[in-house]
Amino acid sequence: MYFFIVNQASRTGKTRKLWRGLKQELQKRSIRYQAYVTKYRGHAGELAKWLCDKGMELRRERKERVCLVVVGGDGTANEVINGMHHFAEICFGYIPAGSGNDLRRGLGIERNPLQALLAILAAEEPCPMDLGRVVDEAGNSRFFAISSGIGMDADVCRMALTSKLKKALNSVGLGSLTYLLLTVKALFSMPVTQAWIRFDDGEIKEISRMIFVVGMNHAWEGGGVPMAPQANARDGKLSVCCAHGISRLKAFLLLPLLAAGRHEGHRGFEIVDCEHYELRLAAPMVLHADGEYLGEQRQIRYVCEKGKLQVLK
Repeated sequence: MYFFIVNQASRTGKTRKLWRGLKQELQKRSIRYQAYVTKYRGHAGELAKWLCDKGMELRRERKERVCLVVVGGDGTANEVINGMHHFAEICFGYIPAGSGNDLRRGLGIERNPLQALLAILAAEEPCPMDLGRVVDEAGNSRFFAISSGIGMDADVCRMALTSKLKKALNSVGLGSLTYLLLTVKALFSMPVTQAWIRFDDGEIKEISRMIFVVGMNHAWEGGGVPMAPQANARDGKLSVCCAHGISRLKAFLLLPLLAAGRHEGHRGFEIVDCEHYELRLAAPMVLHADGEYLGEQRQIRYVCEKGKLQVLK
């Protein structure tokens, strides 16, 4: 059984038409499915929780495979993953219909939604994928499939959630450009701070003038920026990308290298692979998980949960 969770508001409402085409294909192929359309922020997670319970009943009664399929953007996928449970028994599918689509890039999913659907229907076995988990100083925990960061990249994600510019660019198919323009704005307006990272080997690294620290599960975030080009969501580790110790002007001049994935090894950038790490800041900064705003924090910890999500693709 396939349960579809559809965010028709994705890509400034263009997903509504996309979903009509997918439904026609499902009906043509006589696929057994149920579809649920999100009605408000957070609804996708509520649906996922309920459908996992419903799916487990089906598995017990009919011994059939159950898959939750997201039709929407990276934010909708994050909501669904955080609403899911019984991860070992319930599969996950993703049909990209957002503006960033970094999860699509990381999973190697077809850009064309119809081709993505056909790949899910044809998949014989799920592919295990790591998930990251971020825990804030109050003990609140959230999974992320793509990335979770604090500092500039989180500030960009926060601005993008309500950006009129994003809506305008989405309407002409240039939504990912939003992140680049907002990055330049954030770079020259946000504060920097002192920070300390404790990696899983116990080493504590002091970071001066921290611009951002982001834990990457996949290589890309922010609409295709390769923050950690070698990140692998099946190796049981997060790739931690840090930008610090350089002026705002120097960081601005290095943005083309970051966009091209050639920033590692340049002064101001470091990438460290680890299973878990803790981060403490001298002053609170904005935190995100898969682009979802998680408030301002000054102490957080991360862990990679190996092979947590069973993906059909």
